[in-house]
Amino acid sequence: MKIEKLTNNREPYHEMLFDSYLIENIKSYEELMDVYQTYKQNHPDKTIILTLDDLGQAEYTSGHACDYNSLLDTEGYDLSGLNEACYDEDNAHLGHFSTPSEYFIIRENFLKRTKGIDFKTVCGKDISNSEDDVLDLENINEFPLAFLDQQVILKILPVEQSYEGLTGFPNGYFDADLSPFENYALSKHLFETYNFELFGIGASFLGFIKNEPLKDSELKALVTDLA
Repeated sequence: MKIEKLTNNREPYHEMLFDSYLIENIKSYEELMDVYQTYKQNHPDKTIILTLDDLGQAEYTSGHACDYNSLLDTEGYDLSGLNEACYDEDNAHLGHFSTPSEYFIIRENFLKRTKGIDFKTVCGKDISNSEDDVLDLENINEFPLAFLDQQVILKILPVEQSYEGLTGFPNGYFDADLSPFENYALSKHLFETYNFELFGIGASFLGFIKNEPLKDSELKALVTDLA
């Protein structure tokens, strides 16, 4: 496995809003999860998020989700404390985000959009799954490495709760998807109810870790929720 810190301003714009690492040559899913746990232990006050399936598509739709939902809107924010690299020669904000000092803006814009959206809202979206979708879900849980992109990015976000990782890599852009804010509500519900920790975000999938065994009553409730 090869792990390299991203230092250049690679696409999309938000890669430079927090420390990110490119992971390649992954030999097993267990190896990747060991890396996740190591970074998690080394950054106890932050949240670690991995990219999952189809990195290019996940980045593309994340960028569109940010634009479509005005998550880059700076109106009403005090920009005086931003890094000097955020301004042009006329001291005007460049308009695109490229430094950690700007992350608070996208996070606050994201959280504003989550108001009034809860797990009941998510269920009301009435997302349907085809037989192929169900088969994919079964296969990715049995053979997760086969569904990962050849390149995985590990993101270290300055937020405490795992579900807040979506503020740094918002996904859910197409009509057939949950929106980024519905994904947030779903992830928050799974964490608060079952202690399921969001660890991964891909083009089509969210990844959760079960931190402890579920009681029979909790397992039945989880099945009902997911159904």
